[in-house]
Amino acid sequence: MLKKWLTTVLLIIITLLLVTIAYLLYSNHNNINTSRSTDSSFDTSSSSKSSSNNDDLLSLAKIRSIFYKRYPNAAITSIELEKNLLSTHYDITGVDDNTEYTLKIHADTGKVITHNKEQLDADEKNGTAKNNEAIAFDNIISLDSAVNKAKDAAGDGSLNGWSLEKDDGRTYWEISLKDGNNNVAVKLDANSGQVIEKDEDD
Repeated sequence: MLKKWLTTVLLIIITLLLVTIAYLLYSNHNNINTSRSTDSSFDTSSSSKSSSNNDDLLSLAKIRSIFYKRYPNAAITSIELEKNLLSTHYDITGVDDNTEYTLKIHADTGKVITHNKEQLDADEKNGTAKNNEAIAFDNIISLDSAVNKAKDAAGDGSLNGWSLEKDDGRTYWEISLKDGNNNVAVKLDANSGQVIEKDEDD
């Protein structure tokens, strides 16, 4: 009788041990899958965020539209994309017959950060600066084309900034590329796409 009772108890103990082991294995398996799923979601989210940081910047047409909406009688004389630790923004400068306007906007939302205006110098008034410095956007190569030509000249790198301006009757793209610790600025004729100057800063 005692032997039968001991056998029963032993079977119960073994059964409980097997159930406990099975439960622990099942729980561990679920935790691993959950962790993998979370990591995968994080990676996907990070990847999307990284892509959006490059793709969501305002187009040149949108930048112009924002400026002209605020200053409809002005002509744009320069645009610059600046990136720093705090923000990525566009600085836009333009003139009408007697006034110079500056506008700083967020590069992804177009929200105005600052705006200012001041009177032109006497020798720039009455349309002189507007006639001499206004950018003729219909006659220039696109930003994408300028970036590709800059990369052809300087080697591959990520776009770190750019500017478009007119000086002495000639319109220029200046493309800033970054590859590791190497920074390269490439200046191009905005009409022909010809590389004029390449400046490396290690």
